[in-house]
Amino acid sequence: MLNEQIVRLLSLMHIHPPSAKDAAGGNSIVKRLKFGKKRNSPKFGNLPESVWDNILDNLSPFERVKMRRINHKIKNVVDKRRKRVLYADFLRTDVDTILPPETNGDGDFFRMPKTPRIVVHEEARSILIIVDTHWTVSDAVKMMAAIRYYGENAHTVTLDASLAELCVAAQSTNDIAFWFAFQSASGTSDPVCQSSKAPRWVPDDFRVRSVQSYEQDQLTAYSQWSPRTQVIPVGPLFPKATEITIRASVPQLRRLRRFPVYRSPLHRCFMDPNNLHILRLVVSSNNSSGRRGRQVAQSLKMAPFLKWANAQRLAHRFSVQFV
Repeated sequence: MLNEQIVRLLSLMHIHPPSAKDAAGGNSIVKRLKFGKKRNSPKFGNLPESVWDNILDNLSPFERVKMRRINHKIKNVVDKRRKRVLYADFLRTDVDTILPPETNGDGDFFRMPKTPRIVVHEEARSILIIVDTHWTVSDAVKMMAAIRYYGENAHTVTLDASLAELCVAAQSTNDIAFWFAFQSASGTSDPVCQSSKAPRWVPDDFRVRSVQSYEQDQLTAYSQWSPRTQVIPVGPLFPKATEITIRASVPQLRRLRRFPVYRSPLHRCFMDPNNLHILRLVVSSNNSSGRRGRQVAQSLKMAPFLKWANAQRLAHRFSVQFV
């Protein structure tokens, strides 16, 4: 809720905070600011940035982004706040465990309007965006837009394996619908692999496929990846990133093995390797074997990912952790 001082300022501009009926009908404060009769009045144009900062503090992250449409001055205020975001986390999990299905927000987390499968939590220096495990093509497109918007200034980035694959694919094509169908047709989105030759520390439910099946998967992926459009990436998604973490379960490592299929190397997808301090792969498992991370990664058929990441060049700046 806007405090009384901000309400008084808005009332001078003949703008009123949205009521419960307005919120349900989509008659937001952004529309009132943009299309109100007094939008070009001197009072509107001369409001100091500190006042707009107070107004933005009382809006949801989605309303803040929409405020950029009002005029150039407010757009600059919103962009200054975005440049202060240094930590960006993009995860994929069950959003109903964070917010009840019938709730649009609780003050900390907010659902995206018209897209209830995306939840956002924003602070002064960090942003957390979560998409539901049962996502759709529309959700993937909006997540990619959010990654481009907030990743431009982020220094520390955390990605789930599925969203990391989305980032790599989106740097080679803007046909997200084709990628979504491609990754869904490659077995399942997050397949459970089985094999009798998996490392002992791997749980029985997460057995990795045999070498023959792994090689067949690679050949099939190369032959099936033929998007309708291809693009040349202008630059990496996280040009200022110094630390990038990719989270994956053992079955999701199959996604990382598909990275070379998209023909977008690390320096064109994520960041400039010269500025990178650490590229971290975090593998979620119930047990650990005490092996070195590089040896375990190779035992999980991670050679394609290591080659894509140019782990030999990164040397100590590349690490594998098991949690």
